[in-house]
Amino acid sequence: MHCGGESSHAKSLNYMGFNDGESMVGKKIDFVFLGSCTNGRAEDFRAFAKVVKGHQKSKNVTAWLVPGSHFVAKEIRKNGVAKTIEEAGFEIREPGCSACLAMNDDKVPSGKYAISTSNRNFEGRQGPGSRTFWQVR
Repeated sequence: MHCGGESSHAKSLNYMGFNDGESMVGKKIDFVFLGSCTNGRAEDFRAFAKVVKGHQKSKNVTAWLVPGSHFVAKEIRKNGVAKTIEEAGFEIREPGCSACLAMNDDKVPSGKYAISTSNRNFEGRQGPGSRTFWQVR
């Protein structure tokens, strides 16, 4: 226990809305964020397209896929990867930071759960009060 406050473990659980020992399996996910500068490579989009091909995104989930550069955006459009992703119901946003920094309108609302592939994860990273599960490669 830290002097004068709750432990970082307890603080993390509280922030994420979990109880000690509670499983993450089965938690409702509201947002998916794939991309930004470090995880928005053409190969990331190709891998994602293979997973979602022939499937449909849940209507209850907002998904933002952000190419790491205009070059990547052009490449995935040219080779048909973007079409596969969009046919599955996912939205490809403009290249850049997007929800990695909660830029523009790409902010996960307070209290909502997101899964993110961005390279950073801390309180409010995807939006003030947002709760992010971070995917580590």
